[in-house]
Parts: sequence; structure tokens; C-alpha cells
Amino acid sequence: MIKDMKSYKKRRLIVISMLLILSIVCIKSCVVSDKNKDKDDKNTSSVVSGPQKPENIGTPLPQVSETVTTIEEPVFSEKSELNYLEASFSPEDISSVNTEYLKDMVIVGDSVSMGYSVYGRLDANNVLATGSIGARNVMETQFSYQGYSLFLLDILERRKPKYIFMSLGLNDMNLMDEEKYTSLCEDNAEKIHEVTPDSKIIFTAITPISAGNTFADNDKIDRYNEALRKKVYEIGSDKIFFVNAAQYLKNSNNCLESSFSSGDGIHLAATAYDYLLSYMLLMLEWI
Repeated sequence: MIKDMKSYKKRRLIVISMLLILSIVCIKSCVVSDKNKDKDDKNTSSVVSGPQKPENIGTPLPQVSETVTTIEEPVFSEKSELNYLEASFSPEDISSVNTEYLKDMVIVGDSVSMGYSVYGRLDANNVLATGSIGARNVMETQFSYQGYSLFLLDILERRKPKYIFMSLGLNDMNLMDEEKYTSLCEDNAEKIHEVTPDSKIIFTAITPISAGNTFADNDKIDRYNEALRKKVYEIGSDKIFFVNAAQYLKNSNNCLESSFSSGDGIHLAATAYDYLLSYMLLMLEWI
């Protein structure tokens, strides 16, 4: 009997000790769990407290002045100007950025716009351009696209690009006044949005010409560009923009900088497209 009692007391002591140990372990586990929960809550709070800065993809674009962050009229505000001397894209940079926009953008234009693909700045499928066209006849013109000759709206309806640069006007300005020209630009935008309503249309300014060129004069080009800028403002659409990248090709005399001329005073040298694209691709990051 005494032996059994001793044995019983011993077993009870062991059980009590084990329960005590388990209780201590549970208490510690709860404390650690609460600490981890607090830590997780803090991390979660940091994630959902506000928008996170997106990761940059590909080659970073040139920096713009701080006034870009305070733009009040994103359609065409001059506050977004980028000095052409600050444009830092090399042809290799343009090629790198181009891969990011390969499926997202096209440039519609005349013989000046052909230089984007001729000089290898953009893939040929990103450039729908041919000589002697303007806002007046772009819809009746067929373009070479993936081995076929197709009308502009047929191509855009199939492709539905996110961004469409309309680079026309040099061949219009000697045939019509500013009002007629800008009215045609607006009509073309409406037709494009009928087949690809989600695309953003960016009208680009007419590029300058060299001093003494008899084709036109730069004061006249400036008037047409200003008229187009105002037309875009009047339209007031969040899918139609104006960008004056051409202004960065000018010298102090308001003429095409000689180093940007291909030789005839109208068409552009390869380096000019680096400056144009620096600003145009920056515009895509902005809008």
C-alpha cells in the first residue's frame, strides 16, 4: 500500500510538471504569435496606406523639370517643356525603349515621318507613313503594313494601338488655311475613335524648315501649330493630346538647326529623330 502510494505520488508529480511545462510553452507561443501579428499588421498597413512607386521598366526616360508635377492642363500645357539640350537618348536607348512600346504605338505621317523607320529609330510596323500626304487625304491613302497595302482605319481597327501619333500638316499648309487644317485634324480623330475608341491620339507639331527654304516659312508653321494646339484644347478630350516636340529642332533664329537637316532643308537627319522621340516617348510616360 505504501509502495503504491509512493508510486502514485511520483506519477502525479510527473504529470503536474509536464502540465506546467506545457503551460509555459503555450504562453510563450502566444506572446510570439502576438508580436508577429503586430509586425504583419504594420507591414500590411505600409502596403495599403497609399499607392506604391511603380518599378521602372527598360531604359529610364530623361528627367523633366519639377513643374511637370503641377501641370493644370495636361492636354498641351507648355509647363511640360523639355529643353532639347537636355534630351539624352542615344539610338541604342531609343531602340531599348521602342521594345516597350512596340505593340502600343504607331506614328501616322508623311515623308518626314518615314525617317523614324528609315533611320531605324522605330520598327517599320510602328510607322504608317508615305510621301505627299496630309490631314486632307490620310484616310484615302493606303499604307504598307505587314506585307499588305491597307487603308489607315483598316490597320488601326485590327491593331487598336494604345497610342497614335498623328504627324501631318507640312503638305496641307500651302493648300488651306489654319481653320480648315485643324478642322480636318478633328474629323480624322473622330473617325479613328470610331474604330479604336480607347486609343489616345497625340497630334504632333509640324517640324521646322531651314532658313531660306522657299517651301514655306517658320512663322507660318508656328501659326498652324498654334492653331492645332488651340483646337486640341477646344476639343477637351482626355484621349486627344498635342505635343510640340518639333520646337526642340529649332535654332535661335526660329529655323531648323542645320545639324538636324538631311540636306534639303525640309526633311530631317537621323539625329533629329532622337530628339523628337525623347520628348514623344516621355509624353507617353506622362499621359
